[in-house]
Amino acid sequence: MSDYAKRPIPSDAGGFISREEMDLLTKNYDDEHAVQNQKSFKGHVKAMCFGKDKIIQLLSHPDCVAVRIYYGLKIDTDNDGIKEKKMVLVAVDKNGNDILPPPVDKHTGSVAKSMSASRAMILDDGHPCPDYCSGGEGTKAEN
Repeated sequence: MSDYAKRPIPSDAGGFISREEMDLLTKNYDDEHAVQNQKSFKGHVKAMCFGKDKIIQLLSHPDCVAVRIYYGLKIDTDNDGIKEKKMVLVAVDKNGNDILPPPVDKHTGSVAKSMSASRAMILDDGHPCPDYCSGGEGTKAEN
């Protein structure tokens, strides 16, 4: 039995982000892993956990048949020297296309409207393992 205290997983874990934030996170992750001698992270994140309520919201898009999970990396934004590993979830249609909100026009700040994309969401901000996982450092739930 582990001495590690388990934390509950709230059903509303996660938060929706913009398309631009998703693009930045996934680009940062790709850029970071292209380097052979990358800096080490403060801690090893093995997984991310997302609440049922947020997953159901993501799946509720009428064209959604699946979910795709991208790796992302949030570069040190608060000067603590720590990079945050991210998991970015998007709905996927029957043709394998990401269902994404339209991007914001960098010049006008406006968003193009379309029926399909108007309800599209991108999910981020899950709870990391370790911290929010069964068995603490282990990968299997304690019985």
